[in-house]
Amino acid sequence: MTSFVAMVARVGALVALGAWVVPLAAQDVDAPLPEPPPLEGAAGVHAPAPPPSRSPGNAPALGRLQIFEDWAVGCDNRLNCSAVSLLPEGTGTAYSVLVTIQRAGGPDGAGLLRLIGADQLRGKIDLVADNQPLAQIKAQGDMIEIGGPSAVTMIRTLGSSYAVELREKRRVIDAPSLRGLPEALRYMDEQQGRVGSQGALAAIGDGPVAMARPVPPEPVVTIAAPVLPSAPPPELTPDEQAAARRLAVCEARLDNDHALETHRLDETHALVLLPCNAGEYNVSAVPLVGVGGPGRWQFQVAQFDHAPGFTGDPGTPPLIVNARWNPEKGELSSFAKGRGLGDCGTAETYRWDGGTFRLTEARSMPVCRGAWEWPILYSAIAQR
Repeated sequence: MTSFVAMVARVGALVALGAWVVPLAAQDVDAPLPEPPPLEGAAGVHAPAPPPSRSPGNAPALGRLQIFEDWAVGCDNRLNCSAVSLLPEGTGTAYSVLVTIQRAGGPDGAGLLRLIGADQLRGKIDLVADNQPLAQIKAQGDMIEIGGPSAVTMIRTLGSSYAVELREKRRVIDAPSLRGLPEALRYMDEQQGRVGSQGALAAIGDGPVAMARPVPPEPVVTIAAPVLPSAPPPELTPDEQAAARRLAVCEARLDNDHALETHRLDETHALVLLPCNAGEYNVSAVPLVGVGGPGRWQFQVAQFDHAPGFTGDPGTPPLIVNARWNPEKGELSSFAKGRGLGDCGTAETYRWDGGTFRLTEARSMPVCRGAWEWPILYSAIAQR
């Protein structure tokens, strides 16, 4: 997740949570879910899964995300898999430490175990599984990372344990649930072709490590030359602004607190973000592309190879939610929150290729259960 998304979500996760509806069996959340109610802490809060791509041809193929009791797991288009701990059903307080497990695809795919604090972790932290010491690790800031062969060993141990605690001396910092972790790890093994091999995390067998599926080639997005970050944003005349609003077909008109944004895409193109709707924690904008120059801008609805955020029915303009433009990278991001805590929703990042915004990363969390880090479901390399 981009640092912006992670920062917002982590701050929200410090707030006390309400009640949730939790799937007790594996839930395939590839299909879109209805838009969540705007009330924070409401029972049964879910966020929609990523919408299908609107563009024909070589549209990005996103991986699936599944829920196994208190764990969410997903794999991207290159067989990189990640799992994240969720709050158990009926829990009224957020985790102070989030557990994430990552495993790269391919026979040599490395494992990574991360313990991420909602607040700063300090000093030496004891990891205890079933009341047996597993490791003592020194925290760095708000995170503990365990990589290499020891990470795979610890992940396997957690997958075969009933309970885990993080302790600072004798004080228990947190005890994330392990319910559903064995199934989540087996799902990783299945997706990566490791079932029955010595390299598996859960479905371990005598097969060779080399039986893992080969990693597919990473998609490459050829991007347009970025504009210098110091380039001033384009200015639109009143008539041009009116033309942009007519094209956006906004259902609601927002006041001056949500002015339209303009950004340089390249020498002859400009990005116009026209706010249409705003709630307590989401501001939705229709993205337009302007062609021409000062006093002669002509607009068209921006094209995407994968529809962003909470985009509605086919035939309606795309919506960028809580838009963020990074002029240094020429990167457009959408972060649609299922509720104010930022622990569910969708997040996409795009790069401009001169005619279309091309997806370079997609994350999703369809259940609102305290996770401020979300599995990556798609990734691509951007190059000139």
